[in-house]
Amino acid sequence: MNALYTTLDRRLVPAGSLLFAAGQPGDAAYLIISGRLEVFLERPDGDLVLAQRGPGEIVGEMAILDKRPRSASVRALEDSALVAITEQQLAHRIAETDPILCMCLGVVLDRYRETVALLEHMKGSAPPPAEAKLHSPSGPTANDAFTSALNTLVLEREIRDGVRAGQFEMHYQPIVRLSSRRLAGFEALMRWRHPHRGMVPPVEFIPVAEASGLISELTAFALAEAGRVLPEFMLAAMRNVSWIENQLFMSVNVSGHDLAAASFPQLIADLIARTGIEPDRLKIEVTESMLMRDPERAAAALAECRLAGLGVAIDDFGTGYSSLSYLSTLPITTLKIDRAFVRTLLTDRTSRRIVQTILRLADDLEIPVVAEGIEQIEEADLLTEMGCALGQGYLFGKPMPLDSSIALTRCWAALAPAKWRAQI
Repeated sequence: MNALYTTLDRRLVPAGSLLFAAGQPGDAAYLIISGRLEVFLERPDGDLVLAQRGPGEIVGEMAILDKRPRSASVRALEDSALVAITEQQLAHRIAETDPILCMCLGVVLDRYRETVALLEHMKGSAPPPAEAKLHSPSGPTANDAFTSALNTLVLEREIRDGVRAGQFEMHYQPIVRLSSRRLAGFEALMRWRHPHRGMVPPVEFIPVAEASGLISELTAFALAEAGRVLPEFMLAAMRNVSWIENQLFMSVNVSGHDLAAASFPQLIADLIARTGIEPDRLKIEVTESMLMRDPERAAAALAECRLAGLGVAIDDFGTGYSSLSYLSTLPITTLKIDRAFVRTLLTDRTSRRIVQTILRLADDLEIPVVAEGIEQIEEADLLTEMGCALGQGYLFGKPMPLDSSIALTRCWAALAPAKWRAQI
């Protein structure tokens, strides 16, 4: 366990020492790694012990949940190691919590404080505290939750440090015009080059970044990088005009948290003003599930992006629950068919029918479609026959660093894989 929290702010509290006193402002809660703590009220006739806490439990959470002074004091019964959970780390999570759950939480906190206040004025002593859990809470579920919480805290701290240290970088995956196999654009995909973990895949750090609110910093970085490098791609394209689309574009993924932020449209406006790029060369990609978190706010943010000239792509189309309902109301310029349908396109009749339905719908709405996850030439050929405009996948190229992507743009036809070069 020690290696897991070495990157976190630890606090060592010797036995007999006070962690905090009742009435003090609360700026952090504490996750107990080892040792044993006692929650008590100071009274003239002797301290009133309310509870004992051991490894895998938390103390001090109330004051940062309801932003009121500490309701009780806490001291160490044994030498104890703690990990701080700051108000900042909880603020975003609480803001994202269901309002009914927040209301219930507020009621529970009020009841607890009322009970503590009543005990302060009572004579005698409180009932004996429950035996502290000297090890982690019983059962594999509690153990897993404790480990998961520690992992999340570690990763969150490392993401924050990684942003400051410049450990994040963008890789670029080509998007191809299927009918001609000409290069049409790139999708900018974030990678984390961690000094100890190596290259961390997005599936590991993006959910943590979204839960903590750090996703906004990562998105701002991704958009800034796209604006910075897009002119380089355009210059490279001018040296290979026969095999590059006239309007080479760049797609950047944004989250539901970004769309919900009131500052997001201004972020886009500032980017365009600062870089001077043509807005229609930049597309923002959002998933169906993200749109459904706050459809009204998402629609308003996307409308402002379209007014600024940006394209709007719906990623993983067909995997959500409300695909058809928003096609007529959102300012969508591109649909991206999820790779799950492409993967089984050649072997599963249902997948082919779903893809064909999406293509017909998009054609009626005059919205171009990108098929993701193309890995076989036969998939690309079939999608071309079905009328799919654009394709993306390992067949055409994996996500690659900037230098390699620029080189690919300059020599697109010459560097095309032999298995599909004959098609262009």
